[in-house]
Formats: sequence, C-alpha cells, structure tokens
Amino acid sequence: MSKGKPKKAMPSLSDLIERFSQEDVIAVMEKEYQSAPTKLIPSSLIDDTSFIKDVLVPESTIETFASGLKEKGFYNPLVVRNRGDRYELILGRKRFLGAKRAGILSLPCVIVNVGDEEELLMLLADTRDQRDTNVVELGLICLALQEKFGYTQKTLADLTHQSRSQITNILRIMKLPSEIRNDICLGALSYGHAKALASLPSEAVSECAQKIKEGNLSVRDAEALVRAGRKLITPKQEKALLAKYPAASEVSIQAKSVTFRFQSPKDKEKFVLKLLKSKNK
Repeated sequence: MSKGKPKKAMPSLSDLIERFSQEDVIAVMEKEYQSAPTKLIPSSLIDDTSFIKDVLVPESTIETFASGLKEKGFYNPLVVRNRGDRYELILGRKRFLGAKRAGILSLPCVIVNVGDEEELLMLLADTRDQRDTNVVELGLICLALQEKFGYTQKTLADLTHQSRSQITNILRIMKLPSEIRNDICLGALSYGHAKALASLPSEAVSECAQKIKEGNLSVRDAEALVRAGRKLITPKQEKALLAKYPAASEVSIQAKSVTFRFQSPKDKEKFVLKLLKSKNK
C-alpha cells in the first residue's frame, strides 16, 4: 500500500507572524509570482476577495487601472485560490476591478493553496505596504483576524507596524455606520475625521459627519465639533440626572435626544420601571 505524499505541515502562528511582519513581503511575493506558472482564468469565474469585498474603490482609481490594462496589459498576474469550481481573488483587487471595467474576459492568475488565515495575512501585508493605505480595509482585515483567529491587538500592532493604540482606534472605526466607512474609502472623510467620530454616541455620528463634509472641516475643527457635541450636558446636569436615575451609569445629551447607558440589562430594567412609575403618578 502506497503511503503517498506526506501532508504539508500547516505553518504555526509564530511562523506566519515572522513572515508577514517583514517589510515589503508582498513585493518579494510578487517577484516570485512573476516567475511562477500562470493560468488564464475567465474573469466570470473569479470572485472578489470575501474579507474586503465591501470596501469601495473610487471610480477614478478603477478607470485608471482599466485604461492602463487596455494600453499595457498585465505587468503582474493576479493571485487567487480555488473555491470549489470557482476562484477567490487574494491579491490584485484594483487590477481585477480595472480589468472588469475594461471588459477583459480572461485574466492571468497564479493559483495558491492557502487557508483563510494566511489569505488574511497576505491581504494585511498588501494593505499595510501600500502608499495609500485604506484604513477601512486594514480595519476589516484586523477585525477578521481578531474574531476568526483570536489575534490580539498587540500581535496586530506588530504585523501592521503600528502602535497598539492605533490598532484600537482602527478597530473602533469599524463600528461606525457603513455609510461613514464608505465616505472614508472614497476620501470624503479622513482617518482623523473617523477617529473623532468614533468617540461619539452612535446616534450622533451621522449628523456630525454631515456637518464635517458640508463645512469641509479640517480634522482639528472636526475634533472641536465632536467635543462640543459631547458637552451639551454640563457636569451639574449630568450629576442631577444620574442622582434621579441611579440605575444609569452614564448620560449624554444630543441636539434631539437624551441617551442613558447602563452596566447591565437589570439596571436598564430598573430605569424603565422608575420611568413608568413617574409617568403614572
């Protein structure tokens, strides 16, 4: 009975981190892929990268890549992996979107055999090493590594060559509404704007973002706007409201709403019961 080929050992977390924390790892990979065997794959069989497919790319960028590919063709193949009878894109997303816009029907691809974790690390290194790093793209990849594979903020900081506090801020930005994240992707809001907005209560974010865009506010001005929005309640008012409703742990006042926050569902229930009793008096 033939023993067959031994299974390839899965790389350990430390091996992956050591490899993907290096500078210019994607540039090294792309040199390898340039000499690797390529396969022409119909564009209709290639699906966008699942982890970042919702990240918007500006129309101008797609058009630039489409024009370049029509004129000069592919200088580097796409990197894909098998997904049943289809393929999932890993590297070369802007080229892929540009090729689709240009109507190119068959795309040169290198097929690699990697799992979700290694794909995410390839995407992380690629996004990190770009000059115009998209913070939403980086955040979605970090979030997936954290939730799917248990990566800590310290490990993510090491991989992205950023401080742990920067990773904390990036992950907070991922909690912003999708329309705000889209504005960041398209350049209507910057990372600094987004970081300021992430400190607001959720119900105040959209209104504040609209003011930033309409006024074309700088990051400093946006931070001042956010501070003003968070100080619609004075310390004396806050103390009085929390004394009246001790079940609440925090209270904030926006232009059209008052928000109470609680440490537990039980505290929230106490608060609601007190409100009902006051109403029935």
